[in-house]
Amino acid sequence: MRIAVRRVGSARLEIATVADAVPWVAVPGPLGEEAAAFAGDETALLGWEDETLLPARPLGADETARLAVLIADASVLAGQLAGLLPWRLVGLRPTLAGGLVIEVIASPVDELSEREAELARLLSRPIALVSVGERALTGSTGRPALPIDLEEVAVRRLLAGAPARPGGFPRIGSPVRSPHGSGVVWSVRTRDRTVLLRVGDETVRVPLAELVTDEPGS
Repeated sequence: MRIAVRRVGSARLEIATVADAVPWVAVPGPLGEEAAAFAGDETALLGWEDETLLPARPLGADETARLAVLIADASVLAGQLAGLLPWRLVGLRPTLAGGLVIEVIASPVDELSEREAELARLLSRPIALVSVGERALTGSTGRPALPIDLEEVAVRRLLAGAPARPGGFPRIGSPVRSPHGSGVVWSVRTRDRTVLLRVGDETVRVPLAELVTDEPGS
């Protein structure tokens, strides 16, 4: 099946193909696999049908558990990048192997490879610079984004670790507390405002109003 995914630290929706919809998948990138969150079914891909179809596999439990460490490490690198890039920074994508993919808005004539080698030496890890063009300035339905500070948003998005859900829903993959015990958000269902949780070895569906999260604004 085809689903919309958003790589950790990226603003862009992309199309992936998986056997079944799961909260987290691994997708290929220039430095190896990257974690991406489920962002919707094919109805979320209006206007994006011509994009490259990514192969994806479910993210393992141990890989999901490591995401917090990868994101924290990448957030430290984000501070070290200040003043080093001549382009607009729009995304910071940690890879499962510990590298960092940096999304920038750069013209096709810009030479990114030389700067990649320089940054890799400075940051002591693999670095890939990716020019994302105007797609990074559009919303999930192709509408122009607001004129915001893209660098600040990129860092906030990285620290969030996954796309926020509208309507007060917790993020997929985030820890929550429920009457059944502490668990992890597996999926959400907007029509009846319930959340499917993984609690231990079981999955339970819980009304949104009965959940407690530790996220800001919850």
